[in-house]
Amino acid sequence: MSYCGDEKQYIKFFEEYQTTHVVFGDGAMAQLGGHLLMEGVKCAMIVIGGKASSLESGAFSQFMNEAMSLDLQSPLYKDVPAEPDTDCVRDILKQMEQDQPDAVIAIGGGSVLDAAKAAYISWQTGMDVSTLFGVNKASDAFPDKKFKRVICVPTTAGTGSEVTPYSNIVDRNADVKRLIMDKAIVPELALVDPAFTISAPENLTLATAFDALAHSIESFLNTKAANADPRAGDWAVESIRLIAKALPYVVKNPEDLQGRERVAAASVLGGMCIKNRPTGLPHLSSFSFYGKAPHGIVVAALLPAFWRYYLKEPAVREVTMLLANIFPSEDTQKAPEQVVNAYEQFFVKLTGIDALSKLPGFDAAMIARVAAAAKENPMKLQSAPRPVDPAQAEKTLTDILTAAL
Repeated sequence: MSYCGDEKQYIKFFEEYQTTHVVFGDGAMAQLGGHLLMEGVKCAMIVIGGKASSLESGAFSQFMNEAMSLDLQSPLYKDVPAEPDTDCVRDILKQMEQDQPDAVIAIGGGSVLDAAKAAYISWQTGMDVSTLFGVNKASDAFPDKKFKRVICVPTTAGTGSEVTPYSNIVDRNADVKRLIMDKAIVPELALVDPAFTISAPENLTLATAFDALAHSIESFLNTKAANADPRAGDWAVESIRLIAKALPYVVKNPEDLQGRERVAAASVLGGMCIKNRPTGLPHLSSFSFYGKAPHGIVVAALLPAFWRYYLKEPAVREVTMLLANIFPSEDTQKAPEQVVNAYEQFFVKLTGIDALSKLPGFDAAMIARVAAAAKENPMKLQSAPRPVDPAQAEKTLTDILTAAL
């Protein structure tokens, strides 16, 4: 597969990102042993998922080889579900209390990484996960504490959780997915070997890649982000280019390592982006769909409707044109609306979903649920590239989504 950008430009971008040490490429797991030795780790708790992605990918067996060479105790928590909830986090916490690990290593998709991040900060603070939802709740409660942070080994390419301060956890009492955002849960080390993603089936590959693409586009459009890293724009454009070029190829050639590497790199870059310039209304609206459709597919399907809403802002129109012709179209893209159309055509071609009504469970009742839930997050509404008045949120979101139905 050919690539027209600077070859492996993303490696330089990873080196720029100081918050998490990213080891990327073939043999990334081999760096783990030295890290654990330097940190004096004797007991490392492993957290994996319930569908054996870490086993099928080979990531877990590589870890066990490292553990055996170090004579490392490695208690295992397995069966983290695809949508971890507060009870799952509390269950992981109980095992941490029992095993008292020196380090926590999460091996799996974004759900596994998110659950491990939430449990580790809960254990270190004594705060129940329900009290951690929101912004910097742990950091603010313990301003002088140096927290230990999870080591992440992603086996999917999409969430970017291995480099973000976010953990998405289902709150079943509220019947919605909620967000922990805390600088204390940004992973310490990310070991990203694209070969671990080869075993991912097509539906998972698409869902996770479109999640990464939505991260990068939403971040790039977030022109109102305060104190954003000025390099985040470059990271986003590179991520978008990588996915636009590589994802169609990977779908047809799932065992091609070069294609998988491009998508995995884009995923990490997307995570770096949203750490600095957070997502907006598409991600906010997607949380109500948990358990009904893959998150990445939902958020990518929602994106065009909100992107068109954002285009009323001159700054958004300007940055949108910086993405012109990244997604192919028959005509040269000379207006922002044409750029959005090209993205939408790219999504439809790969998924077959050409209307929001094609998403499972998406109907008028779901629109009402999404709109009602959104008004409970006034900060996200007002920080969107085109802000939404919380008092008008239900009507505004209902109008946007109904028009796209």
